[in-house]
Amino acid sequence: MKKLFFGVGLLFIGLSFTSPSNDLPNCNQGAKVAEKTWEKWGPWKPNLQLNPFKTAVTQLRNHWNWIVSNSPATAGPRRLEMDGGFETGNIVGQTKSTFVTPPSFNDRVVITINKIDGKAETGIAICTHDQSGVSNTATTYLFPNDNNAKTKTFVVTNAKAKIISIAMKNNSVGNKFQYKIKAE
Repeated sequence: MKKLFFGVGLLFIGLSFTSPSNDLPNCNQGAKVAEKTWEKWGPWKPNLQLNPFKTAVTQLRNHWNWIVSNSPATAGPRRLEMDGGFETGNIVGQTKSTFVTPPSFNDRVVITINKIDGKAETGIAICTHDQSGVSNTATTYLFPNDNNAKTKTFVVTNAKAKIISIAMKNNSVGNKFQYKIKAE
């Protein structure tokens, strides 16, 4: 009997019982865009002109889309303007969406995410990226698997001269997460 129990115990070694709710996105995609942006733009300056910076970020995004061509990653990271109003989107079955801001001129940035439809459990990771390549996770959150609309506000402090990325990952196979997002 001991051998049978020992054999069954070995069967379970290596199996993962991790719940999908632990499946939060990370800072990787935002970090890549931030790194390429800093390489292209150079050091952050308080008198940085935003229009040429926005053009550079758009060119990086277009280059990314060209690299991945017709794959599911074609949308790539999207730009999120500070005080630019809401961006909208829909994340379906186990896909991700990432937003990246220009470098912040403020020490405090407020990110608002409105879940407006769908019931997919969706993980959020908000990260900061400085020009030296250091990425920090400012906060994470998990929207629950339910049909209720919900608004979450996140405050990112120590944001001056940093690029902020917001990664969202739908953990559901068949449900969607429809949202509005803004930074101010």
